[in-house]
Amino acid sequence: MTTHDIQELKLLFSLFDTDHDGRITQDEIKRLVETVSGYSWTEEQLAAFMKIADIDTSGDITMEEFTVMMNKYVPTSTLGLRDLFNTFDLNDDGFVDKQEFEQVIKEKGKQLNQDQIDIFNKIFQKDKNSKVTYEQFIDGAMEAYKNIKFN
Repeated sequence: MTTHDIQELKLLFSLFDTDHDGRITQDEIKRLVETVSGYSWTEEQLAAFMKIADIDTSGDITMEEFTVMMNKYVPTSTLGLRDLFNTFDLNDDGFVDKQEFEQVIKEKGKQLNQDQIDIFNKIFQKDKNSKVTYEQFIDGAMEAYKNIKFN
């Protein structure tokens, strides 16, 4: 079985772990699902997900549990990072421009965490075209999260 790249998993884990405490809570999962899909999970769906992911039944998900879950249940071709990027790419052209970014912030700002917003803002400051590609998003996120420690 092919496994996910550990750096990509750390990045994805960091995007879920909005308070950077090294654990993903049910609330953090629920917020990210709502942000990316626009769909709210029921308590039953959330409990079913936690039953699969929370191996030690502690009530939250560690990086180790996250890695096991991702490698066991999620195909390597679909990490979810593209979905997060697509949340901002409203016209589906492969770029997030400032206008799209500002529209998403206006409509979903309360569902996003400041780190996700900061990744785009830093790229916009560097990019003269004011358009962010998926690759720039990944590079920016990797840069933002490279110093985070995992339990």
